[in-house]
Amino acid sequence: MARILVIEDEPLVAHLIRQVLARSGHEVRLARSGEEGLGSLEGVDLVLCDLVMPGLSGQETIRRIRAQGGPPVVALSASVTPDKREGALAAGAVAFLGKPFGPQELLRLVEGALRREGSQAE
Repeated sequence: MARILVIEDEPLVAHLIRQVLARSGHEVRLARSGEEGLGSLEGVDLVLCDLVMPGLSGQETIRRIRAQGGPPVVALSASVTPDKREGALAAGAVAFLGKPFGPQELLRLVEGALRREGSQAE
């Protein structure tokens, strides 16, 4: 079981992600903005962060999480363009997931990111 923080301003999307991850045994916290997410990082193993949010952008949120040595981040976006993907990865995201996505795709990506992080920590 991993502790996962989902930074997503759309309540329905956040709720669906939480359901999928919780059913797989993960503990899930939600934050509705980049600012709220930055204050909720303690004890978190992985962050899923939307790129387009009011206030602090997802890209800047990822940059700040990684700059302070925070957990790995998976970027989420409905805008699946090469520049969005490249920007997220350049900011420090370990992976990018375009919306909409299915439950299995989400779980595969989360498990892969957690495995990579675990092998790097050893």
